[in-house]
Amino acid sequence: MAKEKKISPARQRIIDNCEIQKQKYHEEGYEECQETISVVKANVMAFVTAGPFAALGVVVWVFVKRGGEGSFSLGGMVCFCALIFLSIFIHEFLHGIVWSFQAEKKWKSIYFGVMWEYLTPYCHCREPLRPRQYLTGVLAPFVVLGAGLYAAALLSGSYMLLALSLINILSAGGDTTIACMEWKYLKQNDSCCILDHPTDCGFIAFVKNTNQQSIT
Repeated sequence: MAKEKKISPARQRIIDNCEIQKQKYHEEGYEECQETISVVKANVMAFVTAGPFAALGVVVWVFVKRGGEGSFSLGGMVCFCALIFLSIFIHEFLHGIVWSFQAEKKWKSIYFGVMWEYLTPYCHCREPLRPRQYLTGVLAPFVVLGAGLYAAALLSGSYMLLALSLINILSAGGDTTIACMEWKYLKQNDSCCILDHPTDCGFIAFVKNTNQQSIT
């Protein structure tokens, strides 16, 4: 028999909070829609949803790039690796800070943790948000670390910033995939709430039953 995976107290509190939110929205007449994706499929879809943006970035760079350093020194490589490592944590912080501005309980609704089986940090919002609010937090790293650094690379002609921006665009592939999954709920912004899934990649949408027929 496979050994049952141990759940940390912090993760258990997230799961318990999710069950409380489910009960609350069910009692208020909302329909629950599970929108999740496996880790393997999420990694594949990351290239499908974010890959074209990275490819477009390379094409634009080739056409408009002028000057700049085309090679890295040893010190530059060390700095580059450090920036990549740092951007992993900044990525999650950007999710949290944008969601905290829109959550009623602010930072009390934000939890940062690490999925040790994948050695990956993550950010979780305990509070349901409107679709547009949730979407802004989901795409914050793509906009800031991806598009923002890419704009800085174009202005400076820095190959290091270019490489860093493209890596961050691809790293936000999971976010762009979730954004695509959430897109159909945006038109029901006032009658729908989105809650981060407590254990899987994705979210739970709570939609008023009267509007449920339009979610297809």
